Amino acid sequence: MSVRASGNPGLSRVASRVALVIGLIAAVAGPLAPLTAAAGGVSVTTPFPAVVAEPGSTASFKLAIAVTSARNVALKVDGAPSGWTARFRGGGLTIDGAYVTPGTPPDVTLDVEIPEGTAAGTTSLRVVATGGGGTDTLPLTVRVADAAAGDVTLTSDFPELKGTTDTSFTFNVTLKNDTATETTFNMSVTGPDGWTVDAKPSGQAQATTITVKPGSTGTITVTAKAAADTQAGTYPVTLTTSGGGKDASLDLAATITGTYTLTLSTPDNVLSTTANAGSESDLAMALANTGSAPVTAVALSASAPTDWKVEFAPANLDSVPPGDPTPLTAKITPSSNAIAGDYEITISAKGAEASDDVVIRVRVETPQLWWIVGVALILAVFAGLYWVFRTYGRR
Repeated sequence: MSVRASGNPGLSRVASRVALVIGLIAAVAGPLAPLTAAAGGVSVTTPFPAVVAEPGSTASFKLAIAVTSARNVALKVDGAPSGWTARFRGGGLTIDGAYVTPGTPPDVTLDVEIPEGTAAGTTSLRVVATGGGGTDTLPLTVRVADAAAGDVTLTSDFPELKGTTDTSFTFNVTLKNDTATETTFNMSVTGPDGWTVDAKPSGQAQATTITVKPGSTGTITVTAKAAADTQAGTYPVTLTTSGGGKDASLDLAATITGTYTLTLSTPDNVLSTTANAGSESDLAMALANTGSAPVTAVALSASAPTDWKVEFAPANLDSVPPGDPTPLTAKITPSSNAIAGDYEITISAKGAEASDDVVIRVRVETPQLWWIVGVALILAVFAGLYWVFRTYGRR
C-alpha cells in the first residue's frame, strides 16, 4: 500500500505515518488471524502449564475450557511416556470430555500419574480439545525431580499419655499434606496384643479415610484401650497413613500406671472360727492383689473386744504383687474371762496404694479342762453324800 501527496511536504509526512500504522496493524493481526481460525471457537488453558513432581506422585493441572457456542468438547493427551497414566477428572468422575457452554467453563483437572523409579528429567505433554469442528492444543511440561512434590507428616502435641488399665487413651494427631495434590489417605493403627485400637478422622466416627487438600492439614483421632490384665508399663501404639504415593507413620505411647486392689479373706472364704477363752487360736487367711500393679508397704491390724489379742504372721509385707494370694496367719487369743458366745473382730490390710478389711466371727467356747474339773467336782459331791448317808444313815 502506498500513499502519495505531491507538492505538499506536510501532507506527505501524514501519509507516511498512516502507512506505518497500517503496517503495524497488519503485522500483528496477520499471525493472530490464523490462530483464531485454527481454534474454531474452542480454547483450553491452564494457569500453571509447567509443574515439578517426584517419582510415584501425581502431577495435576487445572484446565479451563472456553467455547464461543455450546458444544461437546472431547479431551485427550498426547505425548505421555509408556507407563504414565493421564486421566481427566470432572464432577468426581473420570471423563473423556465435557459439555461446555459460553461463560460457564466446567471444573476439569488433568491428573498425570508418574511411576515409581522414573528417572529425573523433563517430559512434554499436549492436551487436545476438540468440539464443534474446532480444535485447540495446550502444551504442558512435567519435570521429574526427587523430593520435589513435598511430603506428608504426622504430628501430635501429646504423643505419650498416662493412665490406669481402664483408661481410654485418646491421641489427637495432625496430618499435614505438604504436596501439591489433594489426597485421600487410608489410616491404620496397631497396638499391643489384646488392646482395642482405632483411628478415625476427627468428628467422623464412621469414616475410614481422610481427604486433605494440598498445603493443608487434617486431624485424626486415635483411641487405645488396654486389655484388662495389662501390667504397669509403657506400650507402643503406631499410626500409619498412605495415599498419593506417600506413607507416613507416628509412634505414640500409652503408659499404664496400673490398678491397685487388695482383697482380704480366708482360703475357703469362711469368715468364722472358734477359740477358747485365754487360749491362742490360729486362723489361716489370704491376701490377694486383683489389680495390675504391686501394692506396697502393707500392714495388718485388728480391732477386737477388750483384753483380746490378735497378732499376724507376717505382720507387714513390703509388697503384694498381682496374682496368687499371699498366705497369712491371724493368731487370735480371746480374753481369759470371756464367756462362751459369738464375738466379732475386724482385720485390716492397709497398703500405700490400696486397703481392705474383713469381719471375722469368733465363737468362744469353754475349755475342756473346765468341763473335766466341773464333772470331777460333781462326782466328788455325790461321793461325799453317798459316804454320809452310808455312814450315818443307820443311826
